[in-house]
Amino acid sequence: LYFSMYVSRRALRRHFDPRWYPDETYLLCKLQWNGNRSWKHWVRNDINHAEEYFLQEIFEPRSYGFCNITWYLSWSPCWSCCDKIQDFLRRHPNVSIDICVARLYFSDIARNQRGLRELNGLPGNNCLACISPDYHACWETFTQGGVPYDFWPEDFEPTIRRYRSMLGNILEVSTL
Repeated sequence: LYFSMYVSRRALRRHFDPRWYPDETYLLCKLQWNGNRSWKHWVRNDINHAEEYFLQEIFEPRSYGFCNITWYLSWSPCWSCCDKIQDFLRRHPNVSIDICVARLYFSDIARNQRGLRELNGLPGNNCLACISPDYHACWETFTQGGVPYDFWPEDFEPTIRRYRSMLGNILEVSTL
């Protein structure tokens, strides 16, 4: 597992372009306590899943104030990570997580679909905010300053639309 404040331009392009299917998951994170102090970081998985590592090893709970976390994930969470995120949010009612993903992880597996529906259905949280993170904001936030923006999501808009439709279908399916 590796984490740092800035991600390379190459890694951002490779892991967040939904037309490609890299083996690793990248998690870019913006964290804000009480709407004031902010913090940014990124993590990639090797053995452990990036979401699990962030929740267990990086996040430091505080007893005061509200914390809003925004994750930009190169892959949507698997069913196991969805369960861990739900458990985390139940234990930390002063925390919300907005999750934006570049692509869906094994979206044809029923357990992953169930996990995404349950995660999305949590009250008071906008867990699955969107397919297609704000690429310009990710570039500005997570690459070292002064790097010209040369990441054009218009090139993969059809793929983004396909993933949005797939996620919409997953979230609309009745859980009864």
